[in-house]
Amino acid sequence: MPQSAYSLPRVVANQYILTSIIDEDADTITYAATQKNMSREVYLRSLRTSAMQDDRKVRFFVESARLKARLDHPNIAAPLELLESDAAWHLSMERINGEPLDMMVSNGRVLPSITICGLLQQLCRVCIYLDIERIASEPFALEHTYLMDMAFRFDNMAVAGPRPRNATKRYLSDATRLIKPLLDRDTPLAWHLQRIMEHMGKESSWRPLTPVYFNEELTRLQMEMLRIQAGEKAMVSNAYTK
Repeated sequence: MPQSAYSLPRVVANQYILTSIIDEDADTITYAATQKNMSREVYLRSLRTSAMQDDRKVRFFVESARLKARLDHPNIAAPLELLESDAAWHLSMERINGEPLDMMVSNGRVLPSITICGLLQQLCRVCIYLDIERIASEPFALEHTYLMDMAFRFDNMAVAGPRPRNATKRYLSDATRLIKPLLDRDTPLAWHLQRIMEHMGKESSWRPLTPVYFNEELTRLQMEMLRIQAGEKAMVSNAYTK
């Protein structure tokens, strides 16, 4: 008989030592775990016993895991192994060692405009990549975004099924809405960045190349921020204030 999902610590497939629950929803539970043979910290997402009785949910879980394995992007966490053990499917995933953005919001922290600008750039580039690959994705969630030493990393958001035409628009719209509280409005060019974020959240004439346009605008704004950091005078384009 399978052990209780909440009985911890326990071992899955004689390989993964589960220590705590990180997240859960109606169909899955995500654990913090250690992979014994590699001596590394990972996450293990397991399909609940109830979900295992539904062929559609099993197929969705397995197909989503295989789609995640197709993604190869420096800002997206990689899946490690898909396995069936103890009458359930499991997906082991890279554990990101960074500061989660949802904790920053909860603690009232703010980030300088140049850091938020970099985050939005990376999101645009991830969306462009997902558009090219035609892979469906979950909505943006702050708790799955981590500030690293040099950049940001995102949990692998690929899910099974066709990619909706407005997937990128919704993803970036969700992102700008959730990220706004993190922006330190007293840092250089924060107002201009906020204007870009408003356009990203309300863009009515969305086109396939819109994320490319936003990425270019954010790159130009970032260059102006770097100019200010170097003690030079910024040359801000009217594009930021339209």
